[in-house]
Amino acid sequence: MRIVVLLMILLMALPLFARDVYKYISEDGEVIYSERYHPDAERIKVTDSKKSAVLSPDDQSDEARAAAGEYATFTIDQPNDDETIRNEDGSVPVGITLSPDLAEGHVIHLYVDGTKLDSDIKQTQLILQQLSRGTHSLQAKIVTSEGESLKESNSITFHLRQPAVN
Repeated sequence: MRIVVLLMILLMALPLFARDVYKYISEDGEVIYSERYHPDAERIKVTDSKKSAVLSPDDQSDEARAAAGEYATFTIDQPNDDETIRNEDGSVPVGITLSPDLAEGHVIHLYVDGTKLDSDIKQTQLILQQLSRGTHSLQAKIVTSEGESLKESNSITFHLRQPAVN
């Protein structure tokens, strides 16, 4: 324990042993920096060097990341995977979580049972209409205006049941 305390004290005292830096001009006109004193030298105060700020991915704006096609979150949250939905008109609410928001020129393509819906989607809440009863799969993709796929959501399966009449 004593050794650890002694080492800590020595480490804290290290800045006290820092040497001065001197600057002088030689006979040839060359500027020289040294830790050794020279009669014509001027002492220079050394400060901590400035560190340049590096922009980390977390510091970038959401808009910049979305424009670059970097969507952090893109999932289908509604309906839940393997959920059974009961209704008589075949409508199914769909909820998508997307972060950051959809960038300009990007759209969502929604696929039901592997077939793309006719319209491009820009909202994250919608209702599918007139689905037939049975098991269906659902997946979404973010696509650029040129048709380039940027990100795919999770694929979920849900079951649509219509009430039985006895």
